[in-house]
Amino acid sequence: MGVGSLTIDDFLARLSSSDPTPGGGALAALSGAMAAAMLAMVCNLTIGRPRFAEVENEVRELLSRCEDLQRQLLKLADADAEAYLGVRDAYRLGRDTDAEQKIRAAAIEESMHRATEVPVDSARASGVVLDLAVIAARITNPVALGDVAVATHLALGAARGVADQARMNLSTLKDESFVSRMSQQIRRIMEEADVAAAQSLEDVGRRGRAG
Repeated sequence: MGVGSLTIDDFLARLSSSDPTPGGGALAALSGAMAAAMLAMVCNLTIGRPRFAEVENEVRELLSRCEDLQRQLLKLADADAEAYLGVRDAYRLGRDTDAEQKIRAAAIEESMHRATEVPVDSARASGVVLDLAVIAARITNPVALGDVAVATHLALGAARGVADQARMNLSTLKDESFVSRMSQQIRRIMEEADVAAAQSLEDVGRRGRAG
């Protein structure tokens, strides 16, 4: 059953159990999805109000992008759990002979690549949510500025969490080219995420004081 199909109570029960899935990566991706949903709510509190007629088309586009990201991050939450199961299965392979040990080592390396790519994708998607928060902070209904701030903090926390998970995975890998490429992507994603979060919160504060 996918994360999106669980009730909140069921998800929290599974999260707190001894079952390693869903784990931190799925939780972070879900946090990013919730941040996107929060921004969608802010858009819906803006659309249709005469006061914001001049930006309505832009807000409608913003809403569509938020909804797309919400779906994308939910899929990434499931993908994170699937990637972990791949790693688990690789570690369970036989290792009685030299040939089996080589097969097992290669399978672990390959599965860890996937288990790293998924959180990097989640960090990237959460970074896009932060880009949308910047827009929301500037043009949406100021009554909901506090919700934009919450979405910003949630998306940044999601991005930071999965970035840390990906970095820890990279420390175990032997493929130097993959490690270098992923490390560069993580660094760029997080630099941009930090800038976007700071800008969103600055604009929230500015508009809040003006109001």
